[in-house]
Amino acid sequence: MPSFTAHIANLQSLGPILEVGISVHHIVANKLKEQGKSAPIIRVAAMIDTGATSSAITPEIVKKLGIFPVGRVNIKTPSHESFPAYQYHIVIALPNDVLINTTEVIEVPLAGQHIQCLIGRDILKYGVLIYNGYSETVTFSI
Repeated sequence: MPSFTAHIANLQSLGPILEVGISVHHIVANKLKEQGKSAPIIRVAAMIDTGATSSAITPEIVKKLGIFPVGRVNIKTPSHESFPAYQYHIVIALPNDVLINTTEVIEVPLAGQHIQCLIGRDILKYGVLIYNGYSETVTFSI
């Protein structure tokens, strides 16, 4: 069972923040490979967010990956009633090379945050998440 455990100093104040790799969906990666190109991989700070229905990435990541939306949905946040968000297919590499081929992440600004990605319940549904405040660790197993 693939898994990782991350020790996060100041877990309570910072939250469960991990460095993850984000890349294009494997179908796009295969097309790039046929053209003799490699798929970009972007390393970013991501927060595990059990309150988020969908995982999210920033517009800057979308631009760096050069990807196009596969859909659009209306989302609600604690600070906004409802607004439209584009959806994208990507691959997220969690620590210890735990790979997630996502269904549809959404694009949100995350302005003023120290993260560029949210890991939501659409990914967490595939495994077991253990938040251990006492030892300041987060474990995720698929």
